Amino acid sequence: MMNIFVSGGIYLLEVHRILRPGGFWVLSGPPVNYEHRWRGWNTTIEEQRSDYKKLQDLLTSMCFKLYAKKDDIAVWQKLSDSSCYNKLSNPDVYPPKCDDSLEPDSAWYTPLRPCVVVPRPNLKKSVLESMPKWPERLHVAPERISDIHGGSASAFKHDDSKWNVRVKHYKKLLPALGTDKIRNVMDMNTLYGGFAAAVIDDPLWVMNVVSSYAANTLAVVYDRGLIGTYHDWYILLLFLY
Repeated sequence: MMNIFVSGGIYLLEVHRILRPGGFWVLSGPPVNYEHRWRGWNTTIEEQRSDYKKLQDLLTSMCFKLYAKKDDIAVWQKLSDSSCYNKLSNPDVYPPKCDDSLEPDSAWYTPLRPCVVVPRPNLKKSVLESMPKWPERLHVAPERISDIHGGSASAFKHDDSKWNVRVKHYKKLLPALGTDKIRNVMDMNTLYGGFAAAVIDDPLWVMNVVSSYAANTLAVVYDRGLIGTYHDWYILLLFLY
C-alpha cells in the first residue's frame, strides 16, 4: 500500500484533483478496521488508531467527508459545497488552496501539487449529483465543453451525429465490428469520444486517447461517462524506431 501520509498527503491531494465534486474515494485496508485487523499488520493498535485519526483529519482538511464504513472498507466523498473550500483561504491552514491561475486539468509533465484544487462554482452541472444519469449523459453536451476552443453544444451534437454515420459505414466495411470478434479498441486521436459513444451498445470497450499536441478534451470524454487518457504519440514512435 502507498504511504498516504508522505509529503503531507500529496497523493491524496492528487486523488482530490482527479475526482469530480461529489465523487468517491474508497480505501480497503490499513488503517480501516484496525480494531480487528491490527494483529495481522505487524503493528500495534495504538499506531493504527493514530494512523486512522491522521487519515480522517487529513481527508477532512481536503474537504472530504466519511460517506460510509463497513468492515474493511471505508468510503469518503469529495464535498461540492463551497463552505469547506472557503476555509482554505486562511493562510494558517493545511493544505492550502491552489492558486486560481493554476490549470487543474494540467497533468502532462506537471509535478504533483501540494494544494487543494477548489471546484469551480460556475460548473454546477459537473457535480456528480447534478449530472444526467447513464446512459443519457452519453449524448448530452457537457457543461465543460465551453472551456474548449471551438467547443459548443452544436459542435458536440454535430460530432455525435457524424460518428453515428461513420460507424454504420465502418460496419459495412468491417462486419466483425459490433460482434464479439473485436473486443478492445483504441481511438488514437479522439475529440469528444464520438466513436466510443456510437458503439456503446456493442460488446467492446474503447480507450479514448487525446493527443498532447491537441486541445485537451478529456473533460468532455469523462463527463460523457467514457474512459480516456492523454498521450504523446511522438514519444512512442521514437521508442518504436
